[in-house]
Amino acid sequence: MARDRTLKKVGKMLKRVEKHIEDTKEALEDLEIEFEVLKATIKRLEKDQPVDEVIEEELDLENSTNMQKF
Repeated sequence: MARDRTLKKVGKMLKRVEKHIEDTKEALEDLEIEFEVLKATIKRLEKDQPVDEVIEEELDLENSTNMQKF
């Protein structure tokens, strides 16, 4: 009986850890997208592209992705 209870508890813990791993993967993907946007913005600014165009392009990219805001 104690073994069954232990297995049940370990199973619940396994599910929680798995959910945390999935949440972390999703957060990392969002951060990678944000990082790429920042890199692209820096490159555009270094090329002296007008700032209004850079901001507009960033907004278009952010609206086209399904990113969670922190």
